[in-house]
Amino acid sequence: MSQPRATFIKVPATPGYEQTQPVEPERRLADSEIRIEFCTEQDADKIAEGLYAIFPSVFWDKKEPLHLRPDDSTRQRLLAKRILPSLTEPNIKWIKAVNSAGQIMGIACWTAPGAPIDNYLHRSAVSSFRWQEKMKWTNAEIDEMWAHVSDEQWNGEILRYDDIRREVLGDEPHWFLAPLMTWPEFQGRGVGKKLLMWAIDQADATTPPTPMYLESAPTARAVYMHCGFVPAGKVNMVRRGPAVVGGLEDDGEKEPEVLKKAEQVSVEVVAQEMEADMVGR
Repeated sequence: MSQPRATFIKVPATPGYEQTQPVEPERRLADSEIRIEFCTEQDADKIAEGLYAIFPSVFWDKKEPLHLRPDDSTRQRLLAKRILPSLTEPNIKWIKAVNSAGQIMGIACWTAPGAPIDNYLHRSAVSSFRWQEKMKWTNAEIDEMWAHVSDEQWNGEILRYDDIRREVLGDEPHWFLAPLMTWPEFQGRGVGKKLLMWAIDQADATTPPTPMYLESAPTARAVYMHCGFVPAGKVNMVRRGPAVVGGLEDDGEKEPEVLKKAEQVSVEVVAQEMEADMVGR
């Protein structure tokens, strides 16, 4: 018997954005058709390609202003170079969803519990993780990697969101998701659900469950609410074990209703809602 469509959770509309809608369950890939693997250093370019292809232009227009940009191939090469050392960090878990043909369908990055709140995407990670020494980068190379990036819109915003995460969780060990992306031809087919469940299963295996934290685009917020994440602000969400979260009203920022834990929702029936979301803005 086919699975029902996910119960629609309404969130406040954002001008210019359309909320992610459920799609037909029969479009989803069988669980056996989605394999989760760790990314390797060879995947850095694919990650960069996906970030540019999947995240909307309105996002990149702020992060990398048009008047500062080099050509597209150079942009992708420099983003891949910035990401590359994070693929070797033991507490930074880049994972990919792969089909039977070996094609990458989606990618997520989970920072594991116990890691400091020090976002690997920030320019300061070069020094805090000692990547300059590890990668043997010159100062000129580092400057080139960041020359076309808005310091305020990229580094400044990451710092602000890190401060919020620190305020919410303090020193509490937690899983942190940023980013999660599914290639367009595989959206709504269960790929995002598999990338989420990789960490959710580990978080729920502890007693009590390990907290999880993310920053979601407005269009994808309901997806995470289905999976037990509770809004903790305008974009940030926290999960402390299985729960179903009610919708947010349009007529004000009301706290969502968190239903009793026994009423767990199956993320199988909301997996089709997953699309290329901007986890982290």
